[in-house]
Amino acid sequence: MLVSCVDPKPTSGSEVRETSGDLAEAKVPVLRSAYLEKNWGLPQITTFSDGSYRMRFRQGNTLNFVFIHGLVNPSATPSQAPDVEDYGPVMEGGAEPKRTKQQWRTADVLGHPVKWYQHDTGGGADFPCYKTVDFALTAPDGRKGHYRIEVCADSETKAAQWIRKVNW
Repeated sequence: MLVSCVDPKPTSGSEVRETSGDLAEAKVPVLRSAYLEKNWGLPQITTFSDGSYRMRFRQGNTLNFVFIHGLVNPSATPSQAPDVEDYGPVMEGGAEPKRTKQQWRTADVLGHPVKWYQHDTGGGADFPCYKTVDFALTAPDGRKGHYRIEVCADSETKAAQWIRKVNW
């Protein structure tokens, strides 16, 4: 199994289908990134049957991506940072990836500390992928939502910078 940071879907206990690209169908307040919109262009938007949404930003024709997920059903936060998965060159015979222990990193998102970690080391068609844990925020209108940010970047420094660039 190869890992890709190109099109992650929200996780849920039940089947979640893509329904449209209309944020009006989202059931959580929309978290966005004015910085990325200004510098990278408008995101590709997908909404899902449970009311979750995903914004996908791509930096030109590079392999740098940022995904903002608005989640109806957040996942539990693990007690420790997940191991980094390194799939290395194409593995023969279904070999397991190399796993390396890591510590949590934190980024300030709209004044709230959010834990994040390196999910994988990337591959031939992807830069390494970094993910926040699912976190809650309260929008200016008082509604609460849960979110996850995923970044594919050629450096951890860029990933940290882009995680911090989300806003209402």
